[in-house]
Amino acid sequence: MIIPPRPALPPGSPRSRPGHLTWSAADGRLQALVVWTERHPGHGEDAEPLAVYHLPTANGLLAVFDGSGGSGAAPAWRAPDGATYTSAWAGARVARLATECWFQHVPALGAEDSLPHLKRWLRTMLHAAPTGARSKITGSMRRVLPTTLAAVRYRAHGEGVHWQAIWAGDSRAYALLPAGGLHALTRDDTRETDALAQLRQDPPMTNVICADRDFTLSAHGGEFREPCVLLAATDGFFGYVHTPAQFECVLLDTLGRARDMGDWAGLLRRAIQPATGDDASLSLAALGFEGFGQLREAFAERHADVVRGGYLDVPRDGGPQAVRGWQDRTWGTYRPSYEKFMPEVRE
Repeated sequence: MIIPPRPALPPGSPRSRPGHLTWSAADGRLQALVVWTERHPGHGEDAEPLAVYHLPTANGLLAVFDGSGGSGAAPAWRAPDGATYTSAWAGARVARLATECWFQHVPALGAEDSLPHLKRWLRTMLHAAPTGARSKITGSMRRVLPTTLAAVRYRAHGEGVHWQAIWAGDSRAYALLPAGGLHALTRDDTRETDALAQLRQDPPMTNVICADRDFTLSAHGGEFREPCVLLAATDGFFGYVHTPAQFECVLLDTLGRARDMGDWAGLLRRAIQPATGDDASLSLAALGFEGFGQLREAFAERHADVVRGGYLDVPRDGGPQAVRGWQDRTWGTYRPSYEKFMPEVRE
């Protein structure tokens, strides 16, 4: 009998985990991928992204969850191996479980009923989650199991795709369209509403999902003609670039070099992991394309337009003022299309 070598670390222990995950799948005119990376393997506060699809009703869901490490830094759970995890780490994963359970009931719910049901699932599971680890962290900023959520619920029908973006916090949902490029479908829960200013300031959130206080789920919907791409991402993907346009550049550059969805996921992971200063999660679905080759070809002209637009030409001379001037100029031309499908600013 041959006995396999014993691993140096127990399977599943924090140091034995790779710190990243990519996944892809395709079924007919639906292609999907997820990318997930951890800044500190085994202790990343982004939950694994969610990408689920109900074949009988053609309902799909993309979702990401970013545990709020500042307000949720208190310890919340100790694993059997002795590792301690924060309230933010646990909150993101409880919210993911609640959202997946909610989606199992979505086909039986009308659109007007789905949002209250999701909030009920979130509150029920967050309240049931153990938070017994003691902490000296107190104050008005502290939250129990705090996390963001950004999701896109979608349903393909005939030549169109009906979508509903749902969010709390500063994770975002987007559409990537062959003619118009990247469009934000959500608006961050921050007092600052300008996406470029948000990159410069990283403003505090005014609303997050949590167990100890009330929270708001916002929703915004519409319809796109096929083909289109929908995605959700945490700020590890879009918060460490010079301008909002550069996130689109990352998406299109990696798509143009990829052989298939799995390769695109791997290229996205390798592009973002060295550049980001945070955990990063992305969940994406391409709808209405006849295979990956058509998907890649559909965005070739848009990629060329983005390159010609100077969105990658960060000034090398002139210091911070030159970079700031370039940011303002390129954001001025990019912003109208980027904000085309965003919800209105709330009072």
